[in-house]
Amino acid sequence: MKVVNITPGLIPIPPNGWGAVEKIIWETHNALLKLGHESKIQYLDEVVDYDVVHIHVANLALMAYERGIPYYFTMHDHHAYLYGKDSHAYKENLEAIKKAKKAFVPAKYLVDYFEGIPEYFSHGVNIEYFTPTPFKEHRLLCVANNGFIHDQSEDRKGFGYAIQIAKHFNLPITIAGPLNNQVYFKKYPPEYENSSILYNLDEDQLKDLYKEHSIFLHFSQLEAGHPNLTLLEAMASGLPVVGTYEKESELSGMLVVDRDLDQGISAVGKLLDQIVYLYHSKKARQQAVDLSWDNRVKELLKKYSMSLKDQLIKGYNDTKILRIPSKENAPKFNINFIDGAFFEVIGGPDREYSVQFIDKKTGQTLHRDKIKKNHWVRTSIKYYKDWSIFVDDGINSYEYSMDLKGKRVYIALDSKALGDTLAWFSFIEEFRKKHNCQVICSTFWNHFFKDNYPDIEFVKPGETVHDLYAMYTIGWFYKKEDEFDFDKVPCDFRNQSLQKTASDVLGLEFKEIKPKIKLNKDIKKEKIISIAIHGTAQTKYWNNPTGWQELVNYLKSKGYRVILISKEEDGYMGNKHPKGIEYLFNNDIETVIQTLQKSTLFVGISSGLSWLSWAVGTKTCLISGFTDPLTEFEDCIRISPEEGICHGCFNIEKLDPGDWNWCPRHKNTKRHFECTKTITSSKVIDKISQYV
Repeated sequence: MKVVNITPGLIPIPPNGWGAVEKIIWETHNALLKLGHESKIQYLDEVVDYDVVHIHVANLALMAYERGIPYYFTMHDHHAYLYGKDSHAYKENLEAIKKAKKAFVPAKYLVDYFEGIPEYFSHGVNIEYFTPTPFKEHRLLCVANNGFIHDQSEDRKGFGYAIQIAKHFNLPITIAGPLNNQVYFKKYPPEYENSSILYNLDEDQLKDLYKEHSIFLHFSQLEAGHPNLTLLEAMASGLPVVGTYEKESELSGMLVVDRDLDQGISAVGKLLDQIVYLYHSKKARQQAVDLSWDNRVKELLKKYSMSLKDQLIKGYNDTKILRIPSKENAPKFNINFIDGAFFEVIGGPDREYSVQFIDKKTGQTLHRDKIKKNHWVRTSIKYYKDWSIFVDDGINSYEYSMDLKGKRVYIALDSKALGDTLAWFSFIEEFRKKHNCQVICSTFWNHFFKDNYPDIEFVKPGETVHDLYAMYTIGWFYKKEDEFDFDKVPCDFRNQSLQKTASDVLGLEFKEIKPKIKLNKDIKKEKIISIAIHGTAQTKYWNNPTGWQELVNYLKSKGYRVILISKEEDGYMGNKHPKGIEYLFNNDIETVIQTLQKSTLFVGISSGLSWLSWAVGTKTCLISGFTDPLTEFEDCIRISPEEGICHGCFNIEKLDPGDWNWCPRHKNTKRHFECTKTITSSKVIDKISQYV
């Protein structure tokens, strides 16, 4: 294929200074050559022989249109968003988008902003040039062109936030960029002695800079590219990123925060834990490999080819010829969305059917295949996508959009665990309401929910359900020992709220929602504190040997009855019960719920009974070190280890349920279970004292 990228003509290509568009053109050009295509970088006046002309500036695109040159267009101009839809920048770019054979934007929010016309297509990175080095010491880094064209002193890229974070941790920080960053620093001097400001680095100097640092900060206010180039270069160099990113999008290896100092400090603090850092560093590099320029250009070539085909079909259909009705039998299509988008051709002419499965939200083709009649194809992606299916048999084309309204949709909870079930169930009802569909649901705790969710049909796990249009399964899935199955869950589910697994699988916006479970409305609060000390692994326990007893002694001194609602016997797996407690004679779940309803407070660990207390509505104190606070619900009194103590292995490692004493970092050492051994009873008492 002969591809011409049109130079904007402002600076050389490759750029000898700060030039994002020029770098994109140069890297695309090199990748095209590597893939065996003929590629040129030319001025518009030089274009003669080509298959594809790709333009990156609106005014040149409109000039090409006036000269009768068909073109592809990528919109890189953040000013079109900054100045609004009444601005010249927006109107010019919109016109260039509309007149293009196909238009692209490198940020998802810009798709809707430009009337849903362009496709999202991300930038790439040169993973052979930007490479990781072994970790030495923590140094923070920003690389950016700050300010806006109307005011270079505005902190668009968040330098101020970055310096404050570095100051908080007393870490060195470097900020690099073009010379015009001086305007910002003249107005806002760093006032931090451990900061370095660098200007106009060449590409080799920039590459070395990434290698000398460990964490990349990116508190940008506005970007036309998500991810942008410097962010990807940092990730290719093995640097985890802390910063802002467009809503409802994720980037592996990046800790996404709001433009908020406290959130930034918290995220950087997590990365100072060596295990957490190495995990995110590895993820950052892998994300960069996935978005290498070679991979991005391969996808771009598919866009070119698909669009050329579409134009041929359009030209054929627009030709005014006498059409003789075909006497052959029309094909029938079997379409459903059960464990993926499914398309089957039944009967019809003996042709080859080209099938594309398109994510309507992004416009991206996520799967394509060619099949013959009486054959089928299904996507590997099992979680919810708003699918569009485009089919072409060379003569006719068909398009089908998924519509769940009024359809039968089966949603299954894969886990038997009480906590998982309570965390995930609420989103099944949210899904039903959003799509106005008939939901059939299976859980291992159906009796909890039946009375309060009359619009949901409940079935037992494994029971056959007929006449389905779609099916989704909520759970945690691995392909191998420690490899996530991203076809079933679209995210790294360990490093986020447990509840968010359900909203991710069902394509819903995440917010903490309590499920409605069956309660006895006549029960009143009593002077009772319920506790649950047991879990399914020792790492979940409060391993301070005197903690529970000291807490019980305190509560008893306040006149409270302390009731143990765990069902395990005294001494279970070596864990002795505190003295002075009461036991439930009947440990069935209904009795446990009634006891929680009576309780003024519940104190527990990261287990299903804590989730049950939260769902019942009883004030819940949760003691945990092996999970980070983000794992469980926010509506609780959270007790975590002090800063500097090992913690959060559950959010990084895969729990081995066969190893009761699982502690992936410090097993068989003096630091075994230090996360909760170091949590004192006085800390717990101090936190709950206002409630008892």
